[in-house]
Amino acid sequence: MRAIDALAAIRSTRFDLPLTYASGELHLRVGDVVRVPLGNRDVVAFVVTAPREVEASDRIKPVSERLEVPRAFDEMGLHLARFVSEYYVCTLGEALSAVVLSGAVPRIVDTFVHAVAQPNPPRYPSVPPRLVRTIWEEFPDGFALETLLRHPDARRAGDRAALLRHVQSIVRSGELRRERRFTAPKTQAYRVRVLEPGEASIKGKKAEALLAYVREQPGVPRADAVLAGFSAAVIARAVKSGALVEREIEPQRTRARAPIPPPPFEATPEQGAALARIDAWLDAGTFREALIHGVTGSGKTFVYVEAIKRVVREGGRAIVLVPEISLTPQTARRFESAFGERVAVLHSALSERERFDAWQACMRGEIDVVVGARSAVFAPLERVRLLVIDEAHESSYKQDTSPRYHAVTVARERMRREGGVLLLGSATPALEAFEAARRGTIELIALHERATALPMPSVRVVDLGREFEAGNKRIFSTALAQALEACLARGEKSVLFVNRRGSGSFVLCRACGFVPACTRCDVSLVAHRSDGVLRCHYCDLQMPLPAICPTCASPTIREFGIGTERVADEVARLFPQARVLRMDSDTTTRVGDHARILGAFEAEGDILVGTQMVAKGLDFPTVTLVGVVAADVGLHIPEFRAAERSFALIAQVCGRSGRARPGEAIVQTYAPTHPAIVHAAAHDYEAFAQEELAERRALQYPPFVRLVYLGVIGRSRSHAWDAAARYAEVLRGADIGEILGPAAYPIARLNDEWRVRIAIKTRTPRPMRAVLRERILPLAHADRETRLAINVDP
Repeated sequence: MRAIDALAAIRSTRFDLPLTYASGELHLRVGDVVRVPLGNRDVVAFVVTAPREVEASDRIKPVSERLEVPRAFDEMGLHLARFVSEYYVCTLGEALSAVVLSGAVPRIVDTFVHAVAQPNPPRYPSVPPRLVRTIWEEFPDGFALETLLRHPDARRAGDRAALLRHVQSIVRSGELRRERRFTAPKTQAYRVRVLEPGEASIKGKKAEALLAYVREQPGVPRADAVLAGFSAAVIARAVKSGALVEREIEPQRTRARAPIPPPPFEATPEQGAALARIDAWLDAGTFREALIHGVTGSGKTFVYVEAIKRVVREGGRAIVLVPEISLTPQTARRFESAFGERVAVLHSALSERERFDAWQACMRGEIDVVVGARSAVFAPLERVRLLVIDEAHESSYKQDTSPRYHAVTVARERMRREGGVLLLGSATPALEAFEAARRGTIELIALHERATALPMPSVRVVDLGREFEAGNKRIFSTALAQALEACLARGEKSVLFVNRRGSGSFVLCRACGFVPACTRCDVSLVAHRSDGVLRCHYCDLQMPLPAICPTCASPTIREFGIGTERVADEVARLFPQARVLRMDSDTTTRVGDHARILGAFEAEGDILVGTQMVAKGLDFPTVTLVGVVAADVGLHIPEFRAAERSFALIAQVCGRSGRARPGEAIVQTYAPTHPAIVHAAAHDYEAFAQEELAERRALQYPPFVRLVYLGVIGRSRSHAWDAAARYAEVLRGADIGEILGPAAYPIARLNDEWRVRIAIKTRTPRPMRAVLRERILPLAHADRETRLAINVDP
């Protein structure tokens, strides 16, 4: 008999067993979505093997049906999911959750339908009569609990648990019947909303800018307008007034392949040499991995685009990953100008349906280049000959929830299987990549000069300790304050970087020493003076900013430390004539906020204050001054990558200065002799890398060993510590390397959960993974009091 293996579409840490089903006359492929029996119910499942002949057996149940939805993934997607499952020690279901688009798969939901035409409330007296009327009058065809929850009358009846109790009371009476129904995925049969100019006019600066934007490109998708920084409210107002017309169109199903344009300018000698080497690797048709180590402004993107042109001309395809969603649009524009409609851009302003359409266009072969963040590494493209990871050192390529994959590792496996070329681009490469290039494990392409031939900005390091001794207790050193004033006088722009949001790092009563702390996490609350609140940056707990100390009633309670909000306020106080903008996660809560702030800065801003968002992607010709306000933030945290990340941030943000005219950077620090500060100021990555690698080798940290963290998390502190002690004892008896801990996380309690960590340093990763799967996971699955978080290559 013909059979396939199918895996239930359940994102479970415990269930990881594909089951065999008879396929009968159904023509099934890997990635097809089917309905199959599991126990006494039907579930949605993915086909994970090709049909094969097996011995007939009554124990093999048949596939109930192939669901009429597009394929969830292709063979490459399944291979990458299996790789992620094996490498990162997670279930195949968890791994597939990274490959399959959410919302693209049907769900089975419990639906309640009427068993009688009219209700009899005395049979269930505890149920509010108003809720009974709503159920029969507003939902004559039945309802799912989540649908009922959205109705105002239902919300008055209580929370979700209370509502479920009421519904179950009616079910027990026999007047409601529970059924399991399939819901169609949200991605089916949709239309794209586009904007066109209308007949009416509209007032308001933002609305007028939106109208000008749409007039420049009539028929622009609404999602593109949102991503460009125009809020949904502004768009809705313009449509309501008649200034814009919104209509729905069928999504584009065919994409013309336009002639590929010539390079916009001549390559520099270094860029030409880099392209020649990449061409040779592509000709060879075998897997190659290369680090493109180029200083900021060296033209790495030009190299990417020209290399991809070669790939596309020869019928191949390419994927480009960028670390921040906010960088996706500006990177995409460069590729769209080269490859036209055959570029798919995957970003957060797209609806589930639009994202799904882009995914399906990839499957149909209508896309040549995909540009997106981390998850775009799984794009269902065939014949991918080149995969580019821009700013490959960025930590955002590592997912922090299961499956905890790193896009660079997955990309390496994909290109190894495809026989293609993987390019890792960075001005400050991850030390693992640099060491691999130094050993000759991967290729190295060096771009030492800026494409404009301008020198790197001069960097001054200011010792804040000496500033304090000289009587300067302000946020800005004398040098930085004078440089800001001179820059404003010249009509040039400045960027101020401080890697902490808020108006201070904590609040302290100087009379009694009281520090407001989060009640759910082991951290102090951060002041946000503009909102008048104290906020936890981990669980978002908020409380009013106190005017007096709640412990001793002293008025001497105030913020200590600095954040972006306080820096922006200080700049506005010192330079009232300056137009100051702030960019951090508090000011970029909506899709399009990044583009709106950067657009305002380019058009009329003088000084941009921001967190690490300003350290990359900024390319403004009139930015001639960068100030690193507090270089010590993050330098001394208990994390072995702290120095590497600090070096990268300082070097990257300094590189925003002097892109088109000579510029400078000023770095303020209490640790002016720290190697990360010294070498970043000298633009000397190699000297920093040599020094840091020597320390890593001595202490046995990556890249000289493989590191794995096992996090044990639970509501009970004692349960978490007991479970961690059991796991550590098993690991020490397995002889797989050095076992450190258990020890508390740097933040031991987060969201009312206690966190304990075990570190594994190993040179034998395969046996280590086997021990985790065969001996640790069964213990974790049997423990209902805690959960286990395995983080490979943290």
